[in-house]
Amino acid sequence: MESPADDADAHFDVEPEDHIWLDGPVLWKDTTTWADRLTSWLAPRLKPDGLERLKGLGEQDLCWDDSDWLDVVLKPAVRGGVEGLADRLADSLFVATLRVYHGCRLPDAGVLHREGLRVNDPAKLEDEARRIVAECEDLAWMRPGLEQRIAEFSHRERDTGRVYVCIDDRVQLDRAGHYALYGPEWLQVFFSFSGFHALRSRGVPTIVELDLPLEHASDSSRTELARALLQEWTRVIVNAPDWSPDRDFTIILDFDIPAEYVVGHSHPAVLRCPYNQMQEFVTEVTACPACSAARPIGER
Repeated sequence: MESPADDADAHFDVEPEDHIWLDGPVLWKDTTTWADRLTSWLAPRLKPDGLERLKGLGEQDLCWDDSDWLDVVLKPAVRGGVEGLADRLADSLFVATLRVYHGCRLPDAGVLHREGLRVNDPAKLEDEARRIVAECEDLAWMRPGLEQRIAEFSHRERDTGRVYVCIDDRVQLDRAGHYALYGPEWLQVFFSFSGFHALRSRGVPTIVELDLPLEHASDSSRTELARALLQEWTRVIVNAPDWSPDRDFTIILDFDIPAEYVVGHSHPAVLRCPYNQMQEFVTEVTACPACSAARPIGER
C-alpha cells in the first residue's frame, strides 16, 4: 500500500529555512528537541521586540491548552498576526521527523523491529480470534458458535487498512492504556468484556517507539501539530514551566510502517484501564525476547 506522501514528494519544494527540522526527531514532551528550532524558525516572523515582549509578560494564568496562548498572547508579537502561521509551519514540518508511539500487546517486540508495524487486516484478526479461542479454556464456551460470531461481527471492517500512532507515550499508559492491556481494538470489540481476561493473559504490554517522517502525515495532522507546537512554545517562552503536558494527539496512517522507522520499545509496569474507571493493572512480565537479545551478555 502506498503512503500518502508518495505523490507529494514530486512537487513539494523545501525552502532553505525548512532544513532546520532535519536535525533529529521532534519529541513532543521534550521541548529541548524543538523549542530552540521553533524560536529560530519564528525569528523572521516576530516583530523586532516580539520575543522580548513575550518573555516580559510575566506568568499568565491560562491552562496549557487554552487557545488564547496563540490568539491573544502570541498574536501581538508576530508580524501580520497568527493567521496562516500554523499553515506555514505545517509546510515546513513536511521534512521533519516526529517521535510517535503505538500501544499493543504481543509476545515478542522483535517482530516489529524486523517487520515493522502493519495496518489493520480483518482476515488476520479473524485468525487471531480463532487462535485465542482455541488456546484459552476461559473462552471454550465460544467454540461451538465462533464461526457464526465471526460472520455476524458488524464491526469487522473497523479501521481496515489503518494504523494509529500518537505523539505522547504517557497517554498510552492511562487514557489509551487499553491497547497495551488487551491488544487490537478489533479484538476488544469482538470479545467484549467477557474476553478481556483472556486477552490480558497473552503476550506482553508494549509501547512501540517510531520516528515517523512527517511527509507521511496528512496536511490536517501537520497543521494540528503545528498549532500545538506554536501554542506550547508560547507557553514555554512566557511561563517557563518545568513540565510538559500530556497531549492526546493521534495520527492516522494508511500504510505499513517499515521496520527502519521502529527505534525502540518498552513494557510499562503499570497501566490504567479506561473501561473500568481507570483501574490500575500491574504488569507481571516487563520484558520480551527482544529485550534479552538487546542486552550485553554479561547483563542477561
